[in-house]
Amino acid sequence: MIYNAQNAAGSRVYDVETKQQITRVLMVNTKTGAVVVAKQPTRLNHKGKLDRETIHFDAIHPIFGGGVVPCMFHCYGKRPLGR
Repeated sequence: MIYNAQNAAGSRVYDVETKQQITRVLMVNTKTGAVVVAKQPTRLNHKGKLDRETIHFDAIHPIFGGGVVPCMFHCYGKRPLGR
């Protein structure tokens, strides 16, 4: 499932293994294990869109906390670039 500002606004995303919150998240894809974040410092790419990067994980679990939309995501098994 793909989550973004339309269906998971305000959700927090955590890398469980490093116990760090992932910030500047634009999209979470639980099927492919991808978290798309805006690069820091914020800038536009050559197409005039927000410059972004993708972080890949082995598994991403949405946490609903009793609601109908996720309030957070737990990410496990961060993959190195190129894998």
